[in-house]
Amino acid sequence: MKIFFGLIARVLMASIFLIGVLLLLNNLLTTPNGYGIYQDMLGARGVPGIFAPISIVVQLIGGIALILGYKTKVSAYVLSVYALVWALIYLLNSLAGQPLLLQVLQYLAISGGLLHLATNPNTGFSLDNICAQKKK
Repeated sequence: MKIFFGLIARVLMASIFLIGVLLLLNNLLTTPNGYGIYQDMLGARGVPGIFAPISIVVQLIGGIALILGYKTKVSAYVLSVYALVWALIYLLNSLAGQPLLLQVLQYLAISGGLLHLATNPNTGFSLDNICAQKKK
């Protein structure tokens, strides 16, 4: 049963990023000037628009890698740093008077879950485990 819980935890953690970025990409492609709007949204949070493609790539590749269980440790660390950066961004915006404290706590919790996954990367049904078994 433990093997299934590891898989479920990994997929649920990855879905935050993968589904989020897929919805974002859908909005970017279906909305006129969607990319510019996304850059403006980042700018409203104090993030330069140049980070828009970096954010998209990190979420897309990290989410897919976690779902597949490929390079789980690296993917979890990268996404954890990404979540901590967003927690800091929301914290700074919260200190500036915007009501974003809940988002800060959510990103901190996500980062904590990802750090736990990074320190325990051997989850069920992962490509990492399949590759390790083939090497034996």
